[in-house]
Amino acid sequence: MRRFGIVGLTAGIIASMSILGTSVHAEQGADAVIDEQADSKGIEESADTDETPIHGIYVSAYVAGTKSMMDEIIGHIDETSINAVVIDVKNDEGNIVFDMDSELIDSLGVENILISDIDGLMSSLHEHNIYSIARCVAFRDPFIDEVKPEWMLKAEDGSIYEDNKEFNWMNPENEEARDYLIEVALQCKKAGFDEVQFDYVRYPAGISEEAVGMNGYGRRKAVSGFVRKAHAYLKKEGTPLSLDLFGTAINSKVDRNIVGQEYSWLSMSCEYLSPMIYPSHYYEGTMGKDYPDLYPYDTIDVAMKYSETELKTVNPRDDRQQAKVRPWLQGFTASYLSKYRTYGAEEIKEQIRAVNDNGVDSWIIWNPSCKYAWDAFIE
Repeated sequence: MRRFGIVGLTAGIIASMSILGTSVHAEQGADAVIDEQADSKGIEESADTDETPIHGIYVSAYVAGTKSMMDEIIGHIDETSINAVVIDVKNDEGNIVFDMDSELIDSLGVENILISDIDGLMSSLHEHNIYSIARCVAFRDPFIDEVKPEWMLKAEDGSIYEDNKEFNWMNPENEEARDYLIEVALQCKKAGFDEVQFDYVRYPAGISEEAVGMNGYGRRKAVSGFVRKAHAYLKKEGTPLSLDLFGTAINSKVDRNIVGQEYSWLSMSCEYLSPMIYPSHYYEGTMGKDYPDLYPYDTIDVAMKYSETELKTVNPRDDRQQAKVRPWLQGFTASYLSKYRTYGAEEIKEQIRAVNDNGVDSWIIWNPSCKYAWDAFIE
């Protein structure tokens, strides 16, 4: 199930993870791989402006493409503070969910149409003043290996790498794979989406250094290089870019090296960072709590403070264009944990309050079932 990848790390990786509270700063060489960012089109210049906060929810392609379901969600949105939706476009199965006018995408045969009337969907969302974000699963792709095996990460024996959930991954260094993802992003803009969001913009957690042929620095540099390239294309179109990142990548250099997500570097090459700081994703005894899932306010509060500290490592004077933080919050109950809390309206409100108390007004709620405690969003 998506969004639970950090739980699936191997025991050896878990033992080595530095998620006990010490924020590790980026290397001094970070500036060598970070470009100065000019003002982006279509967004405000800084967090001090009057930009409308984003209060979003996740919507699957199936739900978005089923008019009765989407009409029901829009009805709830009209009655609450929710003003944005994140919709699957390149989904977890590696499929493109609406018809794109692209020779490259047509040639790859990756379309599986779940949203048959993308124009009608976009019109309906914009009529209700709902901000639309296209979620594009980036390098994890269980389909494209059948068409482009040369794009894929390889295992040590030369076979196509497969993670512990039997998913394959594209190589973040492969230029053709990068161009494919950028083409998908540009087609999202063409379809009318207000923003593009890359998920799984990283390396798999379980692949060996020998297989990848590079250390953690190399992984971080490869992911950052792709993001900078994609951002340059999207900026020309006036389309904001957001990135979904591991919550533990904020404060753990070990985790950043494993998946190639350097939180501070990436903040200089996109408009929004969306770390997945779900309380259920933190291990027992971390974030200052025995069972972080039981403490939605406290866990989110600590994560947001880690974020602020880490972002200052590359922008200490707050005088450079840098991404705003818009975290993913937990809208599901993690019943797979040994000790967990049922997440309803109050638990969601506690997380939102923690985000607000750290000076951030924007957030997105994740629930794979797309069923939400709407009372949490009534002001």
